[in-house]
Amino acid sequence: MTAVQIRPVTRARVHQQVVGQLQELMLDGTLNPGDRLPPERELAQRFGVSRVAIRQALSVLQAIGLIESRIGDGTFARRSAELTVTAFAMVRPGPQGSIGEQLELRRVIEPQVAELAAQRANPSDVAELRRCLAAQEEKHVAGLSFVDEDSALHLAIARTTKNHLLVRMIEGIHELLRESRQSSLLTPEGRARSIAGHRSVIEAIEQQDSLRAKEAMLLHVSDVEALARKHDRSRSRVRR
Repeated sequence: MTAVQIRPVTRARVHQQVVGQLQELMLDGTLNPGDRLPPERELAQRFGVSRVAIRQALSVLQAIGLIESRIGDGTFARRSAELTVTAFAMVRPGPQGSIGEQLELRRVIEPQVAELAAQRANPSDVAELRRCLAAQEEKHVAGLSFVDEDSALHLAIARTTKNHLLVRMIEGIHELLRESRQSSLLTPEGRARSIAGHRSVIEAIEQQDSLRAKEAMLLHVSDVEALARKHDRSRSRVRR
């Protein structure tokens, strides 16, 4: 990776642009499986962004299986990663759809994912779900949003299904749903309601009550939709 191959980014969602550029480097063979990525500080300097943005980008790439972090050794392009359509969907992204379309997709997929997760969850899975929830609660107490932690929980629920194709699909689209998550987490009320919804889903999964898990997830997504619509109405009033 040479300095000339990385372009400074300036637009609002900088971490998504970092994701796109790193994916391009993997796609064109500049970064090969097993190659070590530069440290966070160096990446931040090359891209001209904060280390927070770099961490967010690396989190996305790890979630979709394109990199792996090795404790004490650094971050590497994955040897087993397959250059699939879903993994590289964001390299040159098309329209991500309206929030309404994103929520419609979530209503179709996520309740069924929760239902299947409840049927197959083991204690280790539940512990991971509770760890994700605790991370959200920590951010909420600090008065911060937790979009990345929200995404991590939904990915963890997908992994609990033990269906590798389903997990691959959720990993491929989870960043496309970011706006619907973000819009519902802008206020303390929205964050508190999100945590309550997640807690209900996790409790149902822990008790292996698949019907209740499905219903709890549907209720959660409906609540997210209500919060998103409330935010849109408030934004429209401000514009007027």
